[in-house]
Amino acid sequence: MHIWKVASSESGMTLGAFLKRKFEDVYSAKQLKRAIEHHLFRVNQRVERFASTRVATGDQIECDHQKLQSFFASPMLKFEAKRVLYEDSDLFIYDKPAGINCDSTGIVRLVHQQDPSLQLIHRLDRETTGVLLFAKSESILQKMIYLFKLFKVRKTYYAIVDGLVNKEKGTIDNNLAPLHKYQGQTVWGQTSGAKGVHACTDWIREKKGTQCSLMRCHPITGVTHQIRVHMSEMGHPILGDYQYGRQFRCPYQPSRYLLHAYEIIFPHPATGKEIKLIAELPSDFKQALEQLRLI
Repeated sequence: MHIWKVASSESGMTLGAFLKRKFEDVYSAKQLKRAIEHHLFRVNQRVERFASTRVATGDQIECDHQKLQSFFASPMLKFEAKRVLYEDSDLFIYDKPAGINCDSTGIVRLVHQQDPSLQLIHRLDRETTGVLLFAKSESILQKMIYLFKLFKVRKTYYAIVDGLVNKEKGTIDNNLAPLHKYQGQTVWGQTSGAKGVHACTDWIREKKGTQCSLMRCHPITGVTHQIRVHMSEMGHPILGDYQYGRQFRCPYQPSRYLLHAYEIIFPHPATGKEIKLIAELPSDFKQALEQLRLI
């Protein structure tokens, strides 16, 4: 067990900065932020979720050393055949698990265990699960990018958001842009005028539960963090999304934000035939639905 007492010279520091000083050559600020968000640190015996929280003289900071090491252990990315949703001579579609980046060190490295020629067509955020598309050639990649630009690719996401959404459905249509950096991560938000990128999300409230709501979201555009930002702008951030939500009414604390890419429909780039694929909800999402009485 790691236990520290905050000295007077350290009073007023953020928890993230305090821990970075203690783990100077061990973990990065971004790694420590993730560990805090995953409830691995306690301040005065209470779980603290925000790296930006200020510490004061005499505060006791603690964490379980073994749990921290396990959290940062690099898991071997392993390709799982059961996650393949569709494959033909042109396309490869995979059910992405949580905790993997959409880059060359993450999901791309994973699927290259199956086929080194696969090229990523679009992206999902690190903790978002579900349908992810890959092309098997440059020509198919460009055709799919064109279909996205023509809004021919229809996507459905499920999200569990904080609070009770009273309206049954709606549309959020605005411009989004990167506003600032927060602990090493880019925070997107609404911007006025012609600045930013057009972002449009249709949403339907599926069910209201215990201080939370199940939402079905249809992003018309594909801007970075779009659904996460739009839900937050509604006053209902996605549960577990501490980048876009600071105060939650619902006491449920998932280990990741509960956003899942459930369905995708598009014309095949080579044949024109409609492709419709579904990635079933992952176990942690189902567990949350049960505990929050959203089933």
